[in-house]
Amino acid sequence: MSASVHDVVLTARGLGKTYAQPVLGEVSLELRAGEVLALTGENGAGKSTLSKLFSGLETPTAGHMLYRGQAYAPVSRSEAERLGVRMVMQELNLLPTLTVAENLFLDNLPSRFGWISQKRLRQMAVDAMAQVGLEAIDPDTPVGELGIGHQQMVEIARNLIGDCHVLIFDEPTAMLTAREVELLFTQIERLRARGVAIVYISHRLEELQRVAQRIVVLRDGRLVCDEPIQRYSSAELVNLMVGRELGEHIDLGRRSIGGPLLRVDKLSRGEKVREVSFEVRAGEIFGISGLIGAGRTELLRLIYGADRADSGSIALGQPPLPVTIDSPKSAVSAGIALITEDRKGEGLLLSQS
Repeated sequence: MSASVHDVVLTARGLGKTYAQPVLGEVSLELRAGEVLALTGENGAGKSTLSKLFSGLETPTAGHMLYRGQAYAPVSRSEAERLGVRMVMQELNLLPTLTVAENLFLDNLPSRFGWISQKRLRQMAVDAMAQVGLEAIDPDTPVGELGIGHQQMVEIARNLIGDCHVLIFDEPTAMLTAREVELLFTQIERLRARGVAIVYISHRLEELQRVAQRIVVLRDGRLVCDEPIQRYSSAELVNLMVGRELGEHIDLGRRSIGGPLLRVDKLSRGEKVREVSFEVRAGEIFGISGLIGAGRTELLRLIYGADRADSGSIALGQPPLPVTIDSPKSAVSAGIALITEDRKGEGLLLSQS
């Protein structure tokens, strides 16, 4: 039997978590059916740790939880999911070599006489993808071929399948376009109508004020606010997060803009990057913007030597002189660094210390 709107679905009492030192201390709160609870705070405030306790990824070192009136202490994510507590994490939990359809139903592949029913799997995937506006993507596409934004939407679709009573979103819009954000908000309203309790973790206060009814603020692992969100302005919430009044202006010091330091001339690769030219001056912050698929990442990979350009040139220095950058190693030698959008897949060697 589904919970009625505003029934308490999950209760935390005095939850704490200690690693080498305490990261979460004596947090008590309630998650209610049909309500979006905004969870915010500075980096390191304990937001992700609390959500991991809810979803079985970590076990508390203090306190206890109740779920739908019963003691709740999941020892794994799969146990929490089986009970109906799901989490859409910032760090994607997809298998890149499998198709979108296979990722969506990996633990429940439709079969007949021991063989996977591809026709049935495809139809199930089409229905699940339609919920998050992914109708344009072929469900037989390997997930690894999708951009990060689309992979995030697949992850969200995966968590909406089946019986879900608590759904946690950890910074869900960080890699989404404006259209995808609107689709996500529409889906959240549908989930509220179904009586799902939603935890929405974000630093984007304008999003929280639009989508949430109640806000919880954590600071240094402690709960400092649990109130209806309409009682607070964005400035008041920021003050709660940092524990002090913030000044109107931040003095960044004097910035001196010099001559051109990087010059890109008619850089091209296939259909993704076509004759892009610009220059960046010393001391300047140069912004590159565009929707997912517009070629931003591909352009930066060309400059960094991660991909080979079909045509065009790059010049560096003062004055800029032509350089040959045919690999990331040569880019680093030339003084160029790239912080990738996919930190886990491209930015770190996870098997090394």
